[in-house]
Amino acid sequence: MTEKMRGDQVEPEEYGFTVDTHLFRELGELLVGRDSTALIELIKNAYDADATRVIVHGENLHGGGGTITVADDGVGMTPEIFRTAFLRVASRYKEQGDRLSPRFQRRYTGAKGVGRLSAHKLAERLSLRSVPDSNVRSVGSSESSGQGVQAVINWRSVEDDHSTLDDVGDGLTVSSFDSRDQTPGTELRLEAVRSRWTKRTLSKFVQEVSSCLPPPGLLVDPSFDIPPEFAPLGHLKPWTRGDNDPGFKIAFQGDLDIGDDLWMRLFERSNWLLEIRATSSGVTFAIHPTPATLDDFPEAKSYFLRRDHPNPERGPFFTARIYARQGQLAGRSAELTKFADEHSGIRVYLEGFRVVPYGDRHDDWLGLNQDYARRAREFEIILDEASSAVLPKQEGESFKIAGNYQYTGGVFMTAEDAACLRPVVNREGFLQDEAFGNLRDLVRNGVDLVSRARAATQASGRSSKAEKLQQRLVPPAREPSTAEPEISQPQSDIEEKTQEKNARDNLNFSLTRVRQELTNIRATVGPDAGLVEQIEMAAAAVDLAEHSASQEHADQAMLEVLASVGLQFAAFIHEVNGLLSEAQALRTLAGALDGRSLGPGQSQILQDLRSGLESLCQALTRQASYLTEVVGPDARRRRKRIPLPEAPRTSLLLLTNTLNERDVEVVQDLDSSVRTPPMFPAELTIICTNLLTNAVKAAGRNGRIMIWGGAVKGGGINIRVENTGKAVSLEDAERWFLPFETTTTEIDVVLGQGMGLGLPITRRIVSEYAGSVRFVAPRDGFSTAVEVVIPGREVRR
Repeated sequence: MTEKMRGDQVEPEEYGFTVDTHLFRELGELLVGRDSTALIELIKNAYDADATRVIVHGENLHGGGGTITVADDGVGMTPEIFRTAFLRVASRYKEQGDRLSPRFQRRYTGAKGVGRLSAHKLAERLSLRSVPDSNVRSVGSSESSGQGVQAVINWRSVEDDHSTLDDVGDGLTVSSFDSRDQTPGTELRLEAVRSRWTKRTLSKFVQEVSSCLPPPGLLVDPSFDIPPEFAPLGHLKPWTRGDNDPGFKIAFQGDLDIGDDLWMRLFERSNWLLEIRATSSGVTFAIHPTPATLDDFPEAKSYFLRRDHPNPERGPFFTARIYARQGQLAGRSAELTKFADEHSGIRVYLEGFRVVPYGDRHDDWLGLNQDYARRAREFEIILDEASSAVLPKQEGESFKIAGNYQYTGGVFMTAEDAACLRPVVNREGFLQDEAFGNLRDLVRNGVDLVSRARAATQASGRSSKAEKLQQRLVPPAREPSTAEPEISQPQSDIEEKTQEKNARDNLNFSLTRVRQELTNIRATVGPDAGLVEQIEMAAAAVDLAEHSASQEHADQAMLEVLASVGLQFAAFIHEVNGLLSEAQALRTLAGALDGRSLGPGQSQILQDLRSGLESLCQALTRQASYLTEVVGPDARRRRKRIPLPEAPRTSLLLLTNTLNERDVEVVQDLDSSVRTPPMFPAELTIICTNLLTNAVKAAGRNGRIMIWGGAVKGGGINIRVENTGKAVSLEDAERWFLPFETTTTEIDVVLGQGMGLGLPITRRIVSEYAGSVRFVAPRDGFSTAVEVVIPGREVRR
């Protein structure tokens, strides 16, 4: 109440808040992201109303303007509840008491009181009819205790014909009826659907809506037995419900019919099963081979592993059941393959309802697709000491990583278990905070342990079929020559070299045998063009295998050279730091000498000594700085997003004297607003150093070098190093990426003598980020250009 002056009289005037009718549209768009999320919110309302069955029927949905009906057998509403709960935006109806439903004590899935705005997002009109049961008839006035309610909300009329929510006029019509002899429940009829769905978009909508509940096959025990000592999860009930709750089912009809359920067939095609139980007392991972894996690897075994929870006080706590597949689906059923494409992924469920977008086809919340493309070097899994001994790290375990498509499963939480997780305002996912990071890390730990178990199983033995084939392809043993003199060598070196040579000989012999068999088959198949083409393809595959083996041998030779250099590298770093300390001490002593008592010639010698020591200290400082950047404790501890202008800084500092002596001009054009994708600083320094040393050598005296860098689509970077001087033919450019290919014969104290390893090492580093390095056509005024492209995370996914 306020007052205003009218003449000499003070008259009261009412003031208050008013809400524009456009609030429905604004809140609907803000709080409900997708059409499928909007329909799921209405299904959740039926669940909160203690419904045991919901029928969702779609009619004439192709092209828009159709109708969606959601009918349930829940407790219904009286006119009073409809007025105070349904019609009140941000109602506190579900926040009363312990937030449990009246009949089955279900934990309410909604709390904001805005779920009914989903109806506004989906359609222009809403028709509602609700019959209350005895659980809710006592709520409200006695006059309406036996009354049901029916209403029509014309959202277009509310928004277009009326300005505020307290005066919606004919946009809302409500009436009551005698409901005492009728079956309880609520029917929502969404008329004039807003979206204009095509066949493809409607299919996606139906798929998203039908996935709101976990598949029943994921909740029940697996089809094979799990020993009790592995603490199987058993039948999962990941929700808060009373003991008398008969369950909750959804039937999709009409245009929303989901078709055949192929979940069990998909689970049966799996190779491994992972079960996770995360509680305040710790996190356990149970990993089991399925019958399909035992057929190929009879020695495969189950593992039961444990680690501490990163936050045992707050959580989050959960259970998870995840099936993992290997390779393509057996049988290549087109129907099952399509089903797997649409439903694979590890999803998250809260109180039994799915939390989108986790597990969507293009969602990578666990980073599996990213690491599958990059082949992470090793897993970072924290296990108890006993568990680490049961399943230790395996050589090449990261190469067993599979993308999201190879996993099907769910992570289940109750509202109490997930109390530390904060949902995003549009009901799609959780905020990316520490609690969510713990959830993601624990689930990813389990998935990585499955990859480790696969690696351990395959390392322990091959299938019997593969072993027999290998034995058939082993070349006959060669008798040692008695004429060859014996040379004394360490037994371990002899055995290692013998094993390596035998491996190469076996591979070469096997490929030769395959080529011979293909020749024999080619001679017997006759003129059948189809078979001839298949044989030629197999022969091409053998050629590719031989090329790959040759490349692998070259890489091995490169690694052997690098290993021999590395044996001296650690000692060399200490020597450089020691020399730097001594040079600094000599510089201090020389600076302390009093040159006034010396003769003219001696004073000049002292001045030259001081100048030389200063230059020596600067040179050693540059070398020490570079070595620390490349091999220091922080060089490969964690990946960072590095500003692009800082990329060549350490390399140019190392090359300062050489650039000055050769009078080489370096021009930098690096976008200061761009950062690299997350990568190790040492790797970026090695890349830039290799490219720049090559450029300095090729540019020669009085040359020019251009360093250009910018962004590429998806958060990646593009770096080009161009130089004058010697040119590289693009037609023959790939040879310079082979080990030991070099044209440099000069020896430089900084640049070194060319060994042909700089570009191969650079390509190997860049390839681990799914990037590329290649010679490209230079700009005008330059002779040679090398381009490095490192894509961002979005592209690598």
